[in-house]
Amino acid sequence: MPVSTVWVLAEANASGAATPTTLELLTKARDLASDIQAVAWGDAAAGMAQALGEHGASRILHVADVGDGLPGPAVAAAMAEKIGSGGPDVVLMPQSYDGRDVAARLSARLDRPVLTNVVELSGGDKPEACHAVFGGAKIVKARFTSDGPQLFLVRPKSFAAEPSGGAAAELETLTVPDLGNEGAATITERHVEERSGPQLDEAPVVVSGGRGLGEAGKFELIEQLAKLLKGAPGASRAIVDAGWVPYAY
Repeated sequence: MPVSTVWVLAEANASGAATPTTLELLTKARDLASDIQAVAWGDAAAGMAQALGEHGASRILHVADVGDGLPGPAVAAAMAEKIGSGGPDVVLMPQSYDGRDVAARLSARLDRPVLTNVVELSGGDKPEACHAVFGGAKIVKARFTSDGPQLFLVRPKSFAAEPSGGAAAELETLTVPDLGNEGAATITERHVEERSGPQLDEAPVVVSGGRGLGEAGKFELIEQLAKLLKGAPGASRAIVDAGWVPYAY
């Protein structure tokens, strides 16, 4: 049977707006099915209703009560319970920290595999996923052979976000079942790193530097050029590990 319903895991940024990757996934979801629903959590869900609706979501499945811990356990449990009473054919999730956490837990609850590191998706009843390997030097293709839900983790910037002119999405609250020990961990402290300019995963231009700069002090040249190009400075893993720049680079 063709794909009829797609769920998109919708994330909010620090200001409560839908992340660019969320809007990219909603845009791609419109190529796969006509019934698009977003899964969001916390207080930001209502504030995202207009943007999510404009990009194709007719409904927001809202996990309101995520407790004091990471959202992954509560969101995955609520999604799995909803799927048990009739779920989507396809679930698209961003390859972010929370996205990967939700995908892993949902996979375990449903006993379903996840196709990760997706950079493109074709249509059809079993969408074909393209995956970048060896640093992007090769592209491999894969698809599910069994019935849904088909779970995909998608890399940011894989698709262009384009609004469709839809109305604000309606909210439907999902119940979180008893999490047991899975929900025992709590967040005791948060640290928000000070950053300026475009975020690395949202910037249209990235200027990257590595050990070839010679010393940490010369990374300022990268930052200056990035600023002139209205882009974000990036760094190789080596100089991040060496302590030249923060991990966010």
